Amino acid sequence: MVMSLDGFVTSPDGTHEWMFEYFGDDSGEWNLRALGEAGVHAMGRRSYEIMGPHWAASEGPIATAMNEKPKAVFSRTLEKAEWGPAEIFGGDLATGIAELKARDDEGTVLVHGGPDLAKSLTRLGLVDEYHLSTVPIAIGAGHSPFAELDEHRILGEEEDPAVESDSVGDPADGSAVEALGHRRIMK
Repeated sequence: MVMSLDGFVTSPDGTHEWMFEYFGDDSGEWNLRALGEAGVHAMGRRSYEIMGPHWAASEGPIATAMNEKPKAVFSRTLEKAEWGPAEIFGGDLATGIAELKARDDEGTVLVHGGPDLAKSLTRLGLVDEYHLSTVPIAIGAGHSPFAELDEHRILGEEEDPAVESDSVGDPADGSAVEALGHRRIMK
């Protein structure tokens, strides 16, 4: 998930265009690593409807990973999923995520999307690992995936080489993006 220095993933109006200026050719390697480890892409309806047309019309290794891997769409209103392969989960979020984790599919459940889905997953304790990319901008207000927690969530920086921390861009010109992996620490 890409976030501003002050912890927001979207502006107050829900937009996030400010993040794209920080990603270039050098961000592809760590994106491809995460996509390669994914067995399924999980997302909410809004992300599915935004990402589907974009990735379906795109080419390259990231587009291939997005288009060919199965999608799990969490929505109570979506009736048909045309960007596939896709499965719609219309019931309880915790039950759906548990079902995905229990399947014998190879790879991780990689969640894409905005702060509302991330908040729900975090509140329910369903996130095992966070991939957070911080871009060097403070936007002052917006939506955070960690808002409205009922208790503190303790995260530890990932030491597993498969979830390396990384930095892309050039700090000298303000384009550096810090990518960190964090695992949830179980109490």
